[in-house]
Amino acid sequence: MNKYTKKIENEIYYLIKKKNPTIEEISKELNISYDKLKSYINKSSKKYKKSLIKKIRKAKDEYFIDAKIKIENALIKKSLGYYSKDIIKEIKTDKEGNESKTKKIVYKYNPPNERAIIVFFELLKKRYDKRLEYIRKKREERENNNKINIRVGFDN
Repeated sequence: MNKYTKKIENEIYYLIKKKNPTIEEISKELNISYDKLKSYINKSSKKYKKSLIKKIRKAKDEYFIDAKIKIENALIKKSLGYYSKDIIKEIKTDKEGNESKTKKIVYKYNPPNERAIIVFFELLKKRYDKRLEYIRKKREERENNNKINIRVGFDN
């Protein structure tokens, strides 16, 4: 198999975007020889077909952006406190020896986590500091663009 189709390239893209697997895991998932897949990826990064490498990079970026969003959402959830649903299974035996199974749903409140709140505010502070730095740089650029250079003197 010298050339892979767009279909296989797209499957590689979606696998990486979903799970971020290794090349070995991708080869097992797609039933492709590890060596052939690795050489194909290496050739595509060096020579003629950079589209696969671009797709792989894009998929990895999307995977990490999704992971970052999920982590931030979990952090916010722990910072605010949340209700969780617990299912308790009970087995009761009556006097005759008959067992009856019951499921009981219990809602439990998990209070805000102090460490999560601290981490959340540190994250907000870093974002705010980055934003201020960006604004400062933009202001300096505007000021530098508005400066007028005047040379006074004589060239001999």
